Amino acid sequence: MDQRYVGTNISSEFFNTAGRTVKTGLTAAVIVSQWTWAATLLQSSNVAYQYGVSGPFWYASGATIQVLLFGILAIQVKRFAPTAHTVCEIIDARWGPTAHKVFIYFCFLTNIIVTSMLILGGAATVNALTGMNTAVAGFLIPIGVIAYTMAGGLKATFMASYIHTAIIFVILLTFIMLVYASGEEPLGSPGAVYDQLQAVAAKDRVCTLGVNYHDGQACGPVPDNRGGCTSP
Repeated sequence: MDQRYVGTNISSEFFNTAGRTVKTGLTAAVIVSQWTWAATLLQSSNVAYQYGVSGPFWYASGATIQVLLFGILAIQVKRFAPTAHTVCEIIDARWGPTAHKVFIYFCFLTNIIVTSMLILGGAATVNALTGMNTAVAGFLIPIGVIAYTMAGGLKATFMASYIHTAIIFVILLTFIMLVYASGEEPLGSPGAVYDQLQAVAAKDRVCTLGVNYHDGQACGPVPDNRGGCTSP
């Protein structure tokens, strides 16, 4: 579309750098999209359940530090290496081939771990929503990503992240309205949510069985429950 309607010259440089014209708003949307992965959603919900409002607040605060540091680093990279394409390229120019090889190894390993986690989390989500086989979903999900990345390069991934962020906010707002303002039982209002939380907090969780017992509730490594066990 850029090439047809805007007249952009789609060169290899534009493919890898999005023309170096990505603005602040799109960058922020990309950070939100790429930071909202399975671990973020699951762990933030977990700490909210365990510690209340302070749980997700401090979870987000810890992640914010990394985002702020990355922002400062990005500004410095833009100042001192405006034509660079990858972090490994900067490492090679600054510290030489040995450090370059070390960082290539660690970056490649990180990409494998993160990509595997995202595909597995996405496949599990598709399985939960549609019943599709997890292995099949794990093979199908990357196909769409590969297709638009091959077609549009880095800018296509940024635009896809923008769309993902919009979808995330729509889903979050929908859930908020359903939980706190829909009036439907058993939730539907702040008072009903509070009553349900009080009821859950009042339940006893006496763990007496080992972790290999699967017919009860998994307690996990909580206080006074070293190693984790399950309650029937």
